[in-house]
Amino acid sequence: MSQGRAVIVELVGPAGAGKSTLAQGVSTADPTIRAGLSLWGLPRPRLFESALALLPTIIGAALGGRRSRLKWGEMTQMVRLGALRRVVHREAKNHRIIILDEGPVFALSWLEVFFARNGDRVPAAWRRRVIADWALLLDVVVFIDASDVTLAERIRTREKDHMMKDLPDEEIYGFSAGFRKAFDRVIAELTKAGHLVVDALSTDRSAPQQSAARLMAALKPRRNGH
Repeated sequence: MSQGRAVIVELVGPAGAGKSTLAQGVSTADPTIRAGLSLWGLPRPRLFESALALLPTIIGAALGGRRSRLKWGEMTQMVRLGALRRVVHREAKNHRIIILDEGPVFALSWLEVFFARNGDRVPAAWRRRVIADWALLLDVVVFIDASDVTLAERIRTREKDHMMKDLPDEEIYGFSAGFRKAFDRVIAELTKAGHLVVDALSTDRSAPQQSAARLMAALKPRRNGH
């Protein structure tokens, strides 16, 4: 880990694992930790900068023919990911630890789950650049997970809406499995390209406070520069 900048951590896991609750618990316990950064709600100037930088990729894909053109959902996620990297660079000057709720692992996995299964893939050159850029920036991935039964129950009972909320258990289980597979692939690519440390944390039988304490304990040596 670099001594002179923040340690960048991404919490990764399927829907219902408790990532947002965990991030909030950690930042409440230690206000010096910057939590809450994600692909959503990013500043418009950063989104604009990211969109401009992405134009050559969008144009190149369009020139490749109808089958290679990027869809709107792909482009917006790609723009958000570029904007998030710019925000993290700025925030890293002012914090020792930054926790991302939905960051590069989630974004690349999201693209894999929702587009690759339909035969569409983002441009390979863009993906390689993103992996290389985030491999230099991302230090730790904490894989948050729970049993399929627990995840399905949480998705159905939480106030936050979700596309799988009213679907049968089997479909929720398959959805979670698809994301786990995509997470594994992206994490492996980032690990190969950089210095990524991967930890795991189960929230199956732990109260939010207990899970937050366990995450704090896991991050303590990183914070001290080890």
